[in-house]
Amino acid sequence: MADDFRSATDGRLASSSRSGGEAAQRCEAGNRPACAIGWASPRIRSARLVIGLLALGVLGAASYWLIGSDSVFEPLEQRLLFRPRMENRSQLEQLASAQSGIEDVVLETHDGIALRGWLKRPAVSPGERFPIVIVLGGVRRETSWLIERGDKPQRWGWLFVNYRGFGLSEGVPSGRAILRDVHQIYDYAAARPDVDAAYIVVLGRSLGAYFTAVLAQSRKLRGAILATPFDSFAALGRERYPWFPVGLVVNGRYDAASIAPRIKVPGLFIFAENDNVTPIERGRALAQAWGGPRQLVTLAGARHYGVERRDDFWKSVAEFLRTVEPPSSPVPAPRRQ
Repeated sequence: MADDFRSATDGRLASSSRSGGEAAQRCEAGNRPACAIGWASPRIRSARLVIGLLALGVLGAASYWLIGSDSVFEPLEQRLLFRPRMENRSQLEQLASAQSGIEDVVLETHDGIALRGWLKRPAVSPGERFPIVIVLGGVRRETSWLIERGDKPQRWGWLFVNYRGFGLSEGVPSGRAILRDVHQIYDYAAARPDVDAAYIVVLGRSLGAYFTAVLAQSRKLRGAILATPFDSFAALGRERYPWFPVGLVVNGRYDAASIAPRIKVPGLFIFAENDNVTPIERGRALAQAWGGPRQLVTLAGARHYGVERRDDFWKSVAEFLRTVEPPSSPVPAPRRQ
């Protein structure tokens, strides 16, 4: 079949060559119709090709611009990026108890959505304010499973509020909405009378590392912990799909590297050596752009998923928190008027 195809193709090319040659000979002999057919037609066809390519370019640019707009991009986010797992709601609803030191947290967003989560209170004296770690998750799991995971410093409070659409939180997730939500989560923590607002650290995992960088640039943090981070979606896309203009589609979204030089707070960067989702090179690129003091930790042999199950992950977190924690003398909570 391949030989038949080549034979037929060669035959058509030969016929075309003979027709072109004959037209050229007739043109040279002064036959104007032959000139029009044999020589003008290729020029016309070439012009049509150029016009067609220009039109495709304009349509393509318009398509990418539309995809880059929020009205088109956000539905794609909801289908392709944020994929919250189904959870046992009754189990989540029973997490809080006085015995465990876990209390329910409910925040109402600017658009009337209820974000739900938990505060793991430290063992502090009554009236003493405590430092706090705000935990921001990735694109699949809600964060309650991290409440009792790992050997966390007992002096710190730990706040786990799920993104909209995750766990018990209402609504549908999108990058734009979550950006507003994480600022509100921070503001809630900072306004609590039992929290020492001068000592707020945010721990972001994977996509949560991007939101952590945003908060580090826009709010007052004592430190930032970025676990399995990346510099930008555009850079990730160029590595995976070098033939596709990811930068045009993403249109500047999820670009932590662009704001990192303006961030001055200490940062802990935790990389998985064999990360198959956010490659270690992309995390190092973000760390290189970071404007504040930084510590880099690589978990040997680790892949992207499951780093929170490793003791060396929590050891790195605890050591970093000791470098940014408040003085040993307790900070009293302000008295209520």
